[in-house]
Amino acid sequence: MAAVPAGAGPGAKASNDGLRTLKGGEELRRAKAALQTGALSHAQYSSSSTTQLEGLQSSLERPNHAPLIPLPEGADINLKELAAAAQRYSQLAAEAPEDYDSVYNHGLALQELAARLGSAQAEQLQLLQQAGKCYEAAVQLRPTSHAALYNWGVALSDMARVQRSSDPAAAIDHLISAADKYSASLQWHAHHPQALNNWGLVLQELASERPPAERRRLTRHSVAKFRRAMRQRPEFDRACYNLGTVFYAHACQLQHSAQQHLSSQLTQDAEAHAQEKAQEALIRSTFALAAQYIVLAHVLQPGREVYQRSLGVVQPLLPLPYLRTGWLQALAPAAGPFQERWQRYFFVLDQDSLRTVDPEESVQPPPGRSRPEQQASSSPTADGDAEAVHRFLLSEIVSARTCSDASLPQGHALWLGLRSHPEGSFLVSESSADAEGWSDALALLAHLAASGQLQPMVQALRPQSKRPTKAAVSGTVS
Repeated sequence: MAAVPAGAGPGAKASNDGLRTLKGGEELRRAKAALQTGALSHAQYSSSSTTQLEGLQSSLERPNHAPLIPLPEGADINLKELAAAAQRYSQLAAEAPEDYDSVYNHGLALQELAARLGSAQAEQLQLLQQAGKCYEAAVQLRPTSHAALYNWGVALSDMARVQRSSDPAAAIDHLISAADKYSASLQWHAHHPQALNNWGLVLQELASERPPAERRRLTRHSVAKFRRAMRQRPEFDRACYNLGTVFYAHACQLQHSAQQHLSSQLTQDAEAHAQEKAQEALIRSTFALAAQYIVLAHVLQPGREVYQRSLGVVQPLLPLPYLRTGWLQALAPAAGPFQERWQRYFFVLDQDSLRTVDPEESVQPPPGRSRPEQQASSSPTADGDAEAVHRFLLSEIVSARTCSDASLPQGHALWLGLRSHPEGSFLVSESSADAEGWSDALALLAHLAASGQLQPMVQALRPQSKRPTKAAVSGTVS
């Protein structure tokens, strides 16, 4: 079967901590800015660590009132000021229940307060439930409020996290409701990568609780959400990273299933042997695809520790010293002024360019010669460049996307927008998944080249003398 680092299979999930799940949402940070008013001072809240939030009595008639929650002993001044802010917004919302800003900001304050309570799960749940009621009231006041819908979804996601162990059924219900809120928020604000990313996380978590057929469907939807978020904002490393974890988990499942099937067979005929080889190739390509996205996330944010740990795990799964390799159809050099001939070429992609090479050289160079990527590649007269039938510098690529064009050969087309060639250039892949993978890699590398951030890719694609002895891939990032 396809080789992966030790411990990388499904059974390693519990002990691996390289790719971890972080819940929450960026828009909650608005709470801090919204709460900076002169009326909210430390003096409004007692310095006693056991003082309760006076005036925040729960009421069925007024769902925007917060429940009575004691602060933990030793609460710092920030937590106390936040509690005072929640109290003040509760009062404002009670005085003017039709005031959207007061109701919405009350929900933000409660949600932020819940996040600060740490391990106090019962209190967290109570505050999150009340925050949800505030967001519900805010949406009733302003149905087009994507912010209220989005943060309602975050509150529901956090409620699912709090109740995952104590009440799994309720946690699933919360996740389903959270997906609905993220979907609704995107109807009013389609260009919101964080909502797409959170929606993908919810779908991925739901998939883990479903039968195989439904799990595959939910996983496909989560992939679509992460990919859409990444394409909306190329610098959005979290969506890129999460996409890699989805493919990594899928590759592990494929490997596990293939091993079980192989162990159940006593004999193997020629057809079964061919199927096994095809499955091995699929597993290897899926692991390589997962590694591609995780490495790109690391290059986007090289300082993030979780990416650095994961890089050591997935690096051996890449076709080093390249990020990606494979067969694509491209226009062959013209034989005449009116002729157009398409031909299959072996392409490689690294921190410099997308180019054609001899497929044997991409694995092992002939004696006495260096690999193409080790030759000078900044000059079109370099030996490796002279041999390349096609070569696209990353600095020349403006955009990359999949497309459909009836005039192209059969397959799945990819279009590259080039600075020096406004019409762009077409390539054709054998599968849609392969075309999507090329498109994402090229688009992100072009973004990194334009922003001068390609240097970490040089180290990421450098073969290492030692491979990790323990895998550390296990989750996603919000």
